[in-house]
Amino acid sequence: MEEAVSLAYQLEGAKQKKRELDTHIKKLEQQLLTTEELAQQKLLLSNEGGQKTISGISVEIKRDHVWDQDLLAGLLSDMSKEDWPHFITQQTTYKVDYRSFGSFAMANPDDPTVNKLHGAHSIKLGNFRVKEINIEKLKEAK
Repeated sequence: MEEAVSLAYQLEGAKQKKRELDTHIKKLEQQLLTTEELAQQKLLLSNEGGQKTISGISVEIKRDHVWDQDLLAGLLSDMSKEDWPHFITQQTTYKVDYRSFGSFAMANPDDPTVNKLHGAHSIKLGNFRVKEINIEKLKEAK
């Protein structure tokens, strides 16, 4: 039993150190994101999301495509399911494959369905984060 108790204490100690490190990492990331250089990159990303790199530091903001379910239901209720575009499926909610929709919209800009679908689409942005730090490029920037 002594070995189990010893390992249990070590495990709890390691977990505590991990929590402390995670807290320290989050604090450093927030400090880095508030520097003047990265604040400018965040400003560029604040409308569309995506990723920007400056001197080896990549920041990103994730984006989720959100589709207004009521608008989609109204649009699609006028069509038979056989006539629905291939990139739309119905589960509990409507799901639109954005990449396929984008390709379809570019190829068919005058299709009336495209304009209606654009009206049902929006983007929800996530939180900014430091995605990657390239130490070699960081050294070069000095």
